[in-house]
Amino acid sequence: MATGAISHTLSNVVNSSAETFVDWYGVGAPVLIFIVLAPVLSRILSTRRRGKFGVYVIGWLAATKILALLWAVLFTVAVFRLPLLSEHSTSISDALAETSRSVVNTLATSHFFWAIYVAIATGLSATRIKPLADLLEKGVTSIEYLGQYIQPVIPVFMFAVGVYVQSLPQSLENQIGLDGAPTHFETLNIVGLQLDPNSTAGMVLTYIVGSLLVAVACFAWHFAILALAKYKCSRFSLTDYFKNYWVKTYPLLWSTSSESLATPLNLYILSKHCPWVRPTVRRIVIGAGSVLCTNGTLICVIILTGLVGGILGLRFSLMELLLVIPVAFLISFGIPGIPGELLLFAGPMALVLGIPPDVTPLFLALYFGLQIGLPDSFRTGGNTTNNYVYAIVLNEIYLKKFFADEPVSHG
Repeated sequence: MATGAISHTLSNVVNSSAETFVDWYGVGAPVLIFIVLAPVLSRILSTRRRGKFGVYVIGWLAATKILALLWAVLFTVAVFRLPLLSEHSTSISDALAETSRSVVNTLATSHFFWAIYVAIATGLSATRIKPLADLLEKGVTSIEYLGQYIQPVIPVFMFAVGVYVQSLPQSLENQIGLDGAPTHFETLNIVGLQLDPNSTAGMVLTYIVGSLLVAVACFAWHFAILALAKYKCSRFSLTDYFKNYWVKTYPLLWSTSSESLATPLNLYILSKHCPWVRPTVRRIVIGAGSVLCTNGTLICVIILTGLVGGILGLRFSLMELLLVIPVAFLISFGIPGIPGELLLFAGPMALVLGIPPDVTPLFLALYFGLQIGLPDSFRTGGNTTNNYVYAIVLNEIYLKKFFADEPVSHG
């Protein structure tokens, strides 16, 4: 009896906190987007002063974002057996027109994107006003600094997430519900596996399967770029990579969900075990990649969108997911590299996909609950380990196209 009462009280506290977070999300997310996006854009817009290779790296990393999004869309459509066109569209032209209207309306009216516009204007101004650039850097540094205080409470946080996921079906039914009616989630069919998220066990299983889908997609992407690195550089050893780098770095990333922590480790191990990589390449690629390499995050964003949509009976089409790629791409420049950064995507994605206002609270609540923990860990591990491999590939391009003149060293 006492144990049940404690469990009920704990569940109420956790769910109340989650609902409060949803309420404040619309206010806090645009502010956070501005704080982290403005200084990043300021750095990007001033990179021409740092040489052609810096510009090339930024373009290369941006291109990988788009390719990762395309891979995630195709993976999600295949796994969830999504249709080619929207249910409300009769042709590809209708689908393009319908989704384009939704995107244009969102870009014009959403406060999330207003924050992005202000960040772009501020970033442009900061390239010419050094005090403003310094102030912006202090803001994003403060966000990253605060991220370290999340680590000691990760066990407590994970426990709270477990409570939240377990009680999510009942909580949503009692407190959010569609038009006051009991909430009923749709049964999912994922590659032949039937999942019913209406029960506690079913919701937990759905969470685990969704996390494993993120893991599979991120690992598939990573193995593809490992193959590219091996093709480009004969000196690159896959055995040494896994023995000397991956087993030392991935557990740290997986357990902390923070890309920022691994930057010094990436630089050190790359200089020690791949001394042929030029210092210029190492520093530019790892430095820029720590902010711009978000392939794992973008893969996770698309898969979770398909998962949550499936739970709510929203079958997003291939066309709809393809047309949100530009939105996800742009938002990806404004994420801080700390646990839970996927939260910045949820609101804009809901708007662009045209999710009805009465369903949006459900979409946000599920997205918040299901993206924490395992999905966060797998996408973070992909982001930073990708940086290491990209440095190998870009070093070969550097040697062929940019004629480096500095000596090879371990510095």
